Amino acid sequence: MDIIENINQKRIKGYLTTKQRIIFEGGIYHVTQRAPGREILFVEDRDYLYLLKLLKEIVEKFDLELYAFALLPNHLHLLLSIQQGNLSQAMKKLFERYAEYFNKKYERKGHVFCGRYRASLCNDDSYFLAISSYIHLNPYKAGLCANFKDYRWSSLRLYEDISKESFINHQKILFLVDSDIEKAREKYLEILSESIKIQGTNLLNVASLKMAIKESVHIVEQKLWKRKDSKALENLIENFRGKKRLVNLQERQTRKYLVEQLLANGYSLNEISRKLSLSRMSLHRIIYDKRQKQKSLNVTKKDRPKM
Repeated sequence: MDIIENINQKRIKGYLTTKQRIIFEGGIYHVTQRAPGREILFVEDRDYLYLLKLLKEIVEKFDLELYAFALLPNHLHLLLSIQQGNLSQAMKKLFERYAEYFNKKYERKGHVFCGRYRASLCNDDSYFLAISSYIHLNPYKAGLCANFKDYRWSSLRLYEDISKESFINHQKILFLVDSDIEKAREKYLEILSESIKIQGTNLLNVASLKMAIKESVHIVEQKLWKRKDSKALENLIENFRGKKRLVNLQERQTRKYLVEQLLANGYSLNEISRKLSLSRMSLHRIIYDKRQKQKSLNVTKKDRPKM
């Protein structure tokens, strides 16, 4: 089974950065690109506006969905999905056209961008939200504004003012937060306010970026899907995973506890089965035993004489 099939079957989840790009129809990608060395991409407001104009054209021409963006003086972030396997062609056209404009306008020669763009695949709702949060906080983390809401050259204002129309599909992310769009806006801003606390200095380093996004995922899960203590839970699962035989009562009780916690935190049976390396039969047996004990407890309570 190839990696794309594993991704489609949700056997591989999260935020994937690989040397060989994984490009397929319907894929969601975090695209980053930067200027070489200490060069900059944008000198004045018209440069930002021109890139946004190009971005709108590329989105329409290549049938992309753009969910979030941030344009910073020396680098940029895009969160988008493709309906066809044409990410490379779309990004090539976008960056070539901007480079041509920039060199002509400022009468310069040479590279405007630092080599090939980076595209990381996102195939999980928690990571999808976390990446959008990371992108919208990027200007604030870079020291470009005193308040993360004040930065002009990002898509965050669309998330604040849901009445605005745009070629950017900000509704998809907000509807993941809440079916009530106004509540979704408020909750999304809460996620950003909480995510400000995440430490991170090197905004373009892959390891630093991954660490920041992972921390954002914990915030998203705690805020939205009530997966409380997800970090501690994941650590417990990691220690438990791989045990082929449970040799004592404590280990069996730990497994039951993990199943109960995962169910309470909204995980599906398939997710629990994969996380704990449990067969569906074993999982159903644990759930059945728990329900039978609960029924017995309820019967016992009913039979107690009234005082």
